[in-house]
Parts: sequence; structure tokens; C-alpha cells
Amino acid sequence: MNCVSFLFLIPALICLVQSKDIQFEPCGGTVKSVSVEPCVKEPCEIPKGSSAKINVHCVSNANADKLRLSVWADLAGIELPYPGMKRDACKGKNLTCPVSENQDLKYTQIFEVKKFFPTVQTKARFELKTNDDQDMVICCFKAPVKVVASK
Repeated sequence: MNCVSFLFLIPALICLVQSKDIQFEPCGGTVKSVSVEPCVKEPCEIPKGSSAKINVHCVSNANADKLRLSVWADLAGIELPYPGMKRDACKGKNLTCPVSENQDLKYTQIFEVKKFFPTVQTKARFELKTNDDQDMVICCFKAPVKVVASK
């Protein structure tokens, strides 16, 4: 029985090894932590044709009925928006809107790294804002990422 239980733990342990809390540069709001799956060392290497799961823990600095997520990549000093992004942060990202000021927020975003993306090391900027006329930054961070050839 113990052997069978151990076998069920192996996939969970593998997942823990592949997820990494990463260093990030805050650019607004209060970001407590960011983790990336799969990632074993920084900068996280994401193969083309795969996906990465980003888990963010931040604190809301305002009341908001709706939230909008934007992601950019810095390529040669020019920030380009991530293509195909679903910007409504209240749908499918583990967030329930409305949110209150000082509320702990934990959201998850899965990013597909398309095969046509360039092989490049870049800095990505993730920004969660109110989706209203205030356009207030709830949390923002920048983190290095490396797009590599598929294995």
C-alpha cells in the first residue's frame, strides 16, 4: 500500500520541481510573488510550441468591478503586445470580480509560445489594471524570459 501511495506522489513532486518562484521587477502595485511552470532556472526557458503557466500573487490597491490583463515583450527596446491575449482578467484566471482594495489576489495565466515566435531572451511586462475610465494599475511586474527552440 505504501508503494502505491508513493507512486501517486511522483507526478506531484515532478510538478514542484518544474515550478519556480522567480525574481521580478515591480512596476506598480504590490506584487508578493510570481511563479512560472515549467521553469528550473532563471531566466525561464520556454520552448516554442509549448506553453507556460504564470501564477501571480498580488494585493489590490483599489476597488474594481472589472480587471484587464496586458502583457508585452521588450524586443530591441520596443515593447510589443503579446498576440492573442484574452484581456478580461476576471474570466478564466482564478479571479472573481469585483475586487476590493487591499484584497489578496491570486491569478493564473497560461501563455502559448507560438512556433513563429523568435528565439530570444527578453523582458516581459505583465500588467493588471482596472477596466474603467480610471485605468489604474493594480499590479505590474517585469521578468526575464527566454524563448528557445523546441526540443
